[in-house]
Amino acid sequence: MFELLKAKRQIALTEARQAVLLQKIYERLLSPNRAQRKTLEDIDESDWTILGTSPKELDASEAGELREVAMEFFYRNSHARNILRLMEKYIVGRGFDVQPISQNPMVKRWLDTFWRVNRMDLRKKEVVRRTMRDGEAFIRFFPDQTGMLLTRFMDAGKVTEPKDKKAKNNVTYGIETNPDDVEDVLAYWYKEERVPAEDVQHIKIMVDSDVKRGRSYLEAMLPDLKMYKDWLRDRMKLNKVRATIALVKQITGTGDQIASLVNAQKTLKRKASDNTEYAKAPEGVSVLTTSKGVDYKMLSPNLQAADVQEDGRSILLAISAGAGLPEFMVTSDSSNSNYASTLVAEAPGVREFMDWQDFFSVHFKEILAKVITAGIKAGEIPAKEEITIELEAEDPETGERRPVEVQAFEETSTEVEITFPELIHREIEKETKAYVLQSNQRWISNRTAASRLDLDYDYEMEQLKQEEEEMATEQEGDSDEERGDEEYLKARSKAQQTPEDEEDPETEKAE
Repeated sequence: MFELLKAKRQIALTEARQAVLLQKIYERLLSPNRAQRKTLEDIDESDWTILGTSPKELDASEAGELREVAMEFFYRNSHARNILRLMEKYIVGRGFDVQPISQNPMVKRWLDTFWRVNRMDLRKKEVVRRTMRDGEAFIRFFPDQTGMLLTRFMDAGKVTEPKDKKAKNNVTYGIETNPDDVEDVLAYWYKEERVPAEDVQHIKIMVDSDVKRGRSYLEAMLPDLKMYKDWLRDRMKLNKVRATIALVKQITGTGDQIASLVNAQKTLKRKASDNTEYAKAPEGVSVLTTSKGVDYKMLSPNLQAADVQEDGRSILLAISAGAGLPEFMVTSDSSNSNYASTLVAEAPGVREFMDWQDFFSVHFKEILAKVITAGIKAGEIPAKEEITIELEAEDPETGERRPVEVQAFEETSTEVEITFPELIHREIEKETKAYVLQSNQRWISNRTAASRLDLDYDYEMEQLKQEEEEMATEQEGDSDEERGDEEYLKARSKAQQTPEDEEDPETEKAE
């Protein structure tokens, strides 16, 4: 019981802390005395008239508080967690596949090693989770003794301005940039250490390109998430009050007589004279003992369940709008939808996921390009690769121009092709036929078609090859067995022939 009380107290303290942090954030955002932000100065800035301040960039303390609140909501708010988990599943969930553009098998082998060593099947989801939750993710690269890059996350809260005043030139929010171009990042300051920009992949969201630090995807939804939880708690309190029952026991006598009678009938660890326990009131029922001249009235607020039901749904719709997702995805409840309406309602959600897939595709391609480049520097991947170029040349015999394949060398490509999870699965037969048609027309590769059907192309090819070898072995064994049976029958038939059965050549000749 004490553990339950401790848990309830901890939850109450956490919720109070969330409320205080949220209040502080929005008070600072809306305060008229808010300190002026450092902005990129334009050469024609004096020709413009400032109409008002913009909250597009938070200061360091506000950004830290926002990350902390978003973290709390992710771990303790069911709707916030569901929204971020949906992003993980639909952006880089099952069906996510990476293939190099280069046809050199050494590039594929190097990427597979990177993927396995860094456990990227798990880390790719953490990239999305950290980015959406904290508003940004810092991925640092460390080369090992073979030149392979190892990836580690940098805590966003520890990317801060250095304490050394000499090192603070052009460093704000822990990011050192070109004084003439805020988008040209030179280094990141992490735990008082200067980390070159080429060793870090910084992913930021929900801000403009000239803003150095990102903002949480949950920021716009935080007040609504808190409001819905408070609304739900108030509904539970109201239901509990409505379920309260009171038994009024009226006794004739003076106040002292009533008091003595009540004390005599206390049921807490008390028994009657015959050693039997006093009858207790049913659970959830309060017993009020009064004199005859005292009346009690049970008053309750005149609120009906239908009056506040729409309020809760309005809050959920506001949360859904902030997330860009349909209501049934946010609540995980599609009971009030039919199939047709769900297909229409999920379209904005599908577009939302597609947009984030395009966004993360850029960053994953940059990460993997660094990995391939590291392999080339380490000598594990050749700097040049042989390619086939198709040209037209004149046939010396006929004089006609015909396509001719010529071998050439070019720099090894560091680009990759990324296939993201298919967002909508309707009819597998129609989808398969569509992919077969696209593959036959050479619009997509077989590997891409397999990944869109949620199949591992390399694994399936290996399995098919193995099955073909097994079938060939079985057929060869069957042929040998059949030939052996025929030879056995011939030998047996010859052995069973008696001398009388054999015709005399002279007799046969005379006939």
